[in-house]
Amino acid sequence: MNFMQNHDLSGHPILKQIHRAIALNRTPGLHFCGNFFALAFDEVHPEKSVLHIDSEVYTRDDDGQMNIAVFAMLADMGLATGIREKLSRSTRLATVSLSLQLTCEPRIGQLVATSKSNDFLQGTLGKQGLSESHVYAGDKLIAFGTGAFMVLPAPGDIVLHPIAWIDQKPPEYIDLDLTTLSDDEKWIIAHAEQSLNKSSVRGGGFLNHFLGFHPQSAERSAYCELVNGPHIGNRVGHVQGGITLGLAMVTANASLSNHWKLTGVTASYISPGEGATISARSTVVHRGRLTAVVHTEVLSSNGRKVLEVMTTHASKPSEAA
Repeated sequence: MNFMQNHDLSGHPILKQIHRAIALNRTPGLHFCGNFFALAFDEVHPEKSVLHIDSEVYTRDDDGQMNIAVFAMLADMGLATGIREKLSRSTRLATVSLSLQLTCEPRIGQLVATSKSNDFLQGTLGKQGLSESHVYAGDKLIAFGTGAFMVLPAPGDIVLHPIAWIDQKPPEYIDLDLTTLSDDEKWIIAHAEQSLNKSSVRGGGFLNHFLGFHPQSAERSAYCELVNGPHIGNRVGHVQGGITLGLAMVTANASLSNHWKLTGVTASYISPGEGATISARSTVVHRGRLTAVVHTEVLSSNGRKVLEVMTTHASKPSEAA
């Protein structure tokens, strides 16, 4: 079915945000995901960094909650920001490990990540920063955790620019000249239009179609593969770490029934997300009466392991109880 033929999307708020994000992304330093989800840097300081993402039609699912990948990106970026304050604004930080404990409070409304730097590892060859973060929805704590980030040079001949919009807010009004689109920008717009039409015809929420979050479940396992492209890349062209983590969390959830809630995530980042696709495969390690444990591997299409993740899950109360 050709979804592009059936709907006029010219005035759709999501497509307007896509255009705005592309225009903002022409100022180098952040990445398309950060600009599209409207990631905002409220305060950047080693003792307290504050970032937020608003609940908008382009950041939430059909159930009203912030999409899990948007939440994961906020957590990842929040943990990195306090460390970045002690370094040059253009420094490249690669996530080494990340651990989150979830409270199971719903991801409703604006999400705010408050983070603190815990300085750097001592006596190691590489420079590796440590941080902790709490994520809130209003006055409700929805997650807290820690992260470790390695200072790395830019790959190849890529020039690193300072992270955009840390020290100044993005322009409120910005136009996109559609006659000047690059091939990547044209691809993002076409993919967004197709995702909007799929969402309208099939349901399932725009972001799940846009990101490719359609895990296939089997007995005690699940698999999800998504197309790698400029819509999910970071500023050096690899899949953004929060999106990769979101893929792992979605797939882990799919390996269990709806009777379970995700409660904890421990992730080790092994290599960059590269290649035409990236995929996640989850396997249930333990499923008891009250808790479950799931192991997830994320792979690039070149066969390299990107991410190794262990998640914990808690059973929901019976509806009959």
